[in-house]
Amino acid sequence: MTPTIEQLSERLDACEMELEAHRAYIKSMEYALRVLVLAHPTPQQLSQTWLRLLPSIIAKHRNSDSDLFAAAFHQALALLTEQIGEHPPGDQAARA
Repeated sequence: MTPTIEQLSERLDACEMELEAHRAYIKSMEYALRVLVLAHPTPQQLSQTWLRLLPSIIAKHRNSDSDLFAAAFHQALALLTEQIGEHPPGDQAARA
């Protein structure tokens, strides 16, 4: 049985709503993570720990079946790495 246009449209609407909900969840997590990075008592230790763990994180997801997932994952990791390591030692901006 082939789905009707109406059924496909309903399915697309449901997928769009679910995607939007996931976007909101991820965005809120981004803000919470940013606060945790900025408020970390030892930013240098956080940065060093992140850089030590990064290769294993990348390796764990290296064989992803989806090129889109892989591209988005690497983009997110690059942004996180930049944000975690953007403050030199003693920089007061890390506490702002």
